[in-house]
Amino acid sequence: MKLEILKLTDRRMKILEKMKIQSVEELLHTYPFRYESVVSVPYEQWNPQDSVAFEGVISSMPSVIQLRNKQSMTRFKVISWNEEITVTLFNRPWPGQFPFGKQITIFGIYQGKNQVTASSYNFIPINQQQGLRPVYSLVKMAKQSDLKAMMKKALKYVKHDPDLVPERFRKKYRLLCHEQALLWIHEPPDDQKLHQAIRTLKYEEFLCFQSVLQATQNSVVAGESKIFDQSLLEEKISALPYELTADQRKALDDILRDLRSDTQMYRMVQGDVGCGKTAVAALSIEAARLSGVQSAFLAPTEILAAQHLENLKKLDIPARLYAASLKKKEKREILDQLKNGEIQVVVGTHALFQESVEFDHLGLVIVDEQQRFGVRQRRALIEKGVKADFLMMSATPIPRTYAHFLFGDIQLSSIRTLPPGRQPVKTKFVRGASMGPILKEVLEGIKEGRQLYVVCPAIEDNPETDIHSVEKIYAGMVQTFQDRIRIGLLHGQMKQAEKEQVMKEFESGQLNVLVSTTVIEVGIDVPNATMMVIYDANHFGLSTLHQLRGRAARGKVQGLCWLLADTKDAMAIEKMKMMEQLLDGFSISDYDLKLRGPGDLLGTRQSGLPAFILGDFDKDPAIMECALSDAREILARQIDQPMLNYVRKASDDSVYLD
Repeated sequence: MKLEILKLTDRRMKILEKMKIQSVEELLHTYPFRYESVVSVPYEQWNPQDSVAFEGVISSMPSVIQLRNKQSMTRFKVISWNEEITVTLFNRPWPGQFPFGKQITIFGIYQGKNQVTASSYNFIPINQQQGLRPVYSLVKMAKQSDLKAMMKKALKYVKHDPDLVPERFRKKYRLLCHEQALLWIHEPPDDQKLHQAIRTLKYEEFLCFQSVLQATQNSVVAGESKIFDQSLLEEKISALPYELTADQRKALDDILRDLRSDTQMYRMVQGDVGCGKTAVAALSIEAARLSGVQSAFLAPTEILAAQHLENLKKLDIPARLYAASLKKKEKREILDQLKNGEIQVVVGTHALFQESVEFDHLGLVIVDEQQRFGVRQRRALIEKGVKADFLMMSATPIPRTYAHFLFGDIQLSSIRTLPPGRQPVKTKFVRGASMGPILKEVLEGIKEGRQLYVVCPAIEDNPETDIHSVEKIYAGMVQTFQDRIRIGLLHGQMKQAEKEQVMKEFESGQLNVLVSTTVIEVGIDVPNATMMVIYDANHFGLSTLHQLRGRAARGKVQGLCWLLADTKDAMAIEKMKMMEQLLDGFSISDYDLKLRGPGDLLGTRQSGLPAFILGDFDKDPAIMECALSDAREILARQIDQPMLNYVRKASDDSVYLD
C-alpha cells in the first residue's frame, strides 16, 4: 500500500523517506526497539534519576531561554501530587502550547528538588496511557510522537498486510494471527501479550527467510567429475613465491575433492581480509583448467575484477576480463571466444549475467564477496554451465553454528591463519570530526614514505546531513597541502579509465594519499599504503570497517587505522571501541550478529531475502529449527499460496549491488 493513503504531512513524509520506508507495510514492520513501562508512581516515592510520569495543572507562565547553536530551553511549573514541580523541556520553544491552568501529562527524569527534565509530554489523561509504551528508533527531525501518530494511522490498514504463515503451523505452535501480532507489538496491552506478539513475528521472519532461501539456493544434484593431473597442479603450487598456510592448503584440498566428485560443488571459503582466499581460488581455477572445463570468476567491482586478473596472470593462468566498460569490438571478441572455448578463464563483473554471454563448457563458477550479489544473479551464472561447480568466497565470516540455517547444505572451508609477516591493523577510535588530533602522526608516516587512504561515506556534500564527502575532504586537503603532498580522488561515479589511472598512480607511489569512498573496500592491494583514516566511521557497519582497514594490512609494516566519529550515541561509541579490540573477521562477525542479526552480513536486503528484525540467533535456536523444516514442507507441498506468492516476489526482487 502506498504511504499516500495515510494522508501525512509533508514533514512526516520526509521522516519516512529518511527512514527509507516506502510503503504502509514497511511502516507496520518498523518495530519498537524497546518499551517503557508507564506507571504513575506517587511523588513521595520518587528518587533522583528515576523515570517518572505524572499529570498536573500548569501553574506558571512558561519562559523560553535561548541557548547556543539554535538550542532552547522552556520552563514552567506544574501542580501535581500537591507539589509544585518545575518542568524543563529542551528545544520546544512554543510558550503558547503551555497556557496557565491547562492539564498536562509529563514523561521525564526526576532531577531532585522538585525538578523534572521532560523527554515528552501530551494532553491525554494519564490513566489512558499507563502500561507499556513503545519506543522507536528515530532519525533527525523526528520525535516519538511522530512515529506513534503515523503508526496509529498505519494500524488501521493492518488487515491488508498478508498473513503468510499457514494456519496449521499457527495452531501447532499456538501463534497469534498476523494482524493481532502487529497490533500488539505496536500497542501491547501487557507484558504477556507483547511476548506472544514477538514470538509470533520471530517465527514469521525465520519462516519467510527459509522459504525464500530454500527456493533459490542450490540443492545437492549430480555433478560432473573433473579429472586433472594433480602433479601439474603441485608444480604450480611449488612455483608460488610463498608457501600456502595450513588453512589455505586444507581449503584447496576440500575444493579439489569437490571438483573430482560426481555431485555439484556448493562450497564457501571464508576468511579474514588478506588471509589468501584469492590464491586458493586461482589454484582451483587452474585445476578446472587442467580438467578441460571453463571457469568464471565473478567480482562485485571492475577494480576487484582487474585485480583478480592480474593475480591470475602472475600465476601464468591465462584469463580475460569481461566488464561493462570494454569497447563493443573487444566484448564481441571475448563473447565469441567464450562460446567456442578458446577462452578457458574469464574474470568479470555483473556483465557476465547477461544473456549474450555463452560458454562452450562452463564447469566452475567462483563468486567473490558473495553477499554483494543477488541470489538470482548467482543462479543465472551457474545455469550458463551444465552441472557447474559453485564456490563462494567471503571476507565476512559466518560462525559455523549459524551456517546450517543460513545456507542449508553448503560446505564451509575457513581460513583463519594469516600468511607469515601479516599483522592485524592497529585501530584507534578518535572522537571528533577532523584529522586535527592525529595529523602530526599521519604526516610523520607520509614523511617516512608510507601512503595513506582517507575514506568518506559520501561522494558529494548533502545540505541535510553533516556527513563528510570525498569531494570536500579532497578539495580541503589539496588546498592545505598544495604540492607538498600528492593527493588522488577515487569514487564510484568516476569513469572506469579515470579510476584505473588514479589507482595506477597510487600503486606506483606517485600519490601519497588516496581520498576515496568504499570502492576500495575489496580488492585493492597496495603494500606501501599502511595508514587509513575513516571519516564518520559510525555510519559504517563493523564488517565494512574491518574490510576497509584490511587495505592497510597488505605490507610488512604495522598498519594503522583511525576511526573518526563525532557522535554521542552510546551504541555507536561502544562499536568504535570494540573495533579497537576485535582484530579478526570471525570475532567481528560474531559480535555483529549479536548486535543486528545476519540480514546485513549476508546482504539479504540486497539479495531479495528477508532480513531479521526480531530474530536472534543466540536466543531462538528452537524457532529456527522449526522454521527450517516447515519451509521445506511448504515448498514440497506447494499448497500455501500466500507464502508461495511471497517467495516468488522476493526472488524476483533480488538485485545486483555494486
